[in-house]
Amino acid sequence: MQMHKAIKSAQAVAALRAATQQDNINLGYQADYLADNFIDGQYSMLAKMRPRWLRRKLIERLHPGSYCFSIIRTQHIDKILQQQIDSGIEQVVILGAGYDTRALRYKKVLRSVNVFELDFPPTQAYKLNQLKQTDCNIPDNVSYIPIDFNQEDIALELKKNNFSFSKITLFIWEGVSYYLEKEVVSYILKLTAQCAKGSSIVFDYSLRSFVNGDHSTYGGKQIAHWLKKINEPFLFGCNSDEINRFVIDNNLKLDSDFGADELENLYLLKPDNKLLGRTLGHVRIAHCVNE
Repeated sequence: MQMHKAIKSAQAVAALRAATQQDNINLGYQADYLADNFIDGQYSMLAKMRPRWLRRKLIERLHPGSYCFSIIRTQHIDKILQQQIDSGIEQVVILGAGYDTRALRYKKVLRSVNVFELDFPPTQAYKLNQLKQTDCNIPDNVSYIPIDFNQEDIALELKKNNFSFSKITLFIWEGVSYYLEKEVVSYILKLTAQCAKGSSIVFDYSLRSFVNGDHSTYGGKQIAHWLKKINEPFLFGCNSDEINRFVIDNNLKLDSDFGADELENLYLLKPDNKLLGRTLGHVRIAHCVNE
């Protein structure tokens, strides 16, 4: 199968998750034991690089903050997912799923919850092909929906696959919002608001100041250089003092919104109370609820 750019991007994310999994960092982090099934080439070489301390140092030098951000983002979204499962959600929608493995890592506690994964067809096809080569069985409650987000309507495609707007739903939207126009981000939030009361969405987003050219945050200069190199600029951003109004305007309530300092203290503190490292300074993670 010819590798599509979206597949390569998803592989980069999976490679970071595989690296943190192998390092076995004792931070309460539920590691992604399936991540290395989706990587090959340079990404596989990175995951296999030894000694591990040198690999981590190399990643930090090339892309400051990315290693710890991989830990933080996965763990925080996992935490939100577990909280919502405990509170009785009936559906989970993973938008632009890439090589997200939550439907499999959490299959025991999700067995009574319908899970819908939506992604670009080549990326999803590659993922399913790789999963077939493992001993991991895909649960019956998981639906994989191939979709071109630029051409097809998300709500319509969900309905075609027995999604119900009358059920309490968690939307997981990881690593996507920055690349979209504000109107598209609003559409996704309003889609969440159309679901039953108690539905919510967790997503990461960029600071608007970064989108507008302020790359002074930790790791910002390197990320900006990389985005320019691959010609995929960030389009959407929202500063911390703007997010609450933006969420309200899209018919939801802001339940939580964490930036770099808060996320580091939540997820990167070692037993000796020292930080494992630093995360990307221009990315925040919000959880918004339909009340």
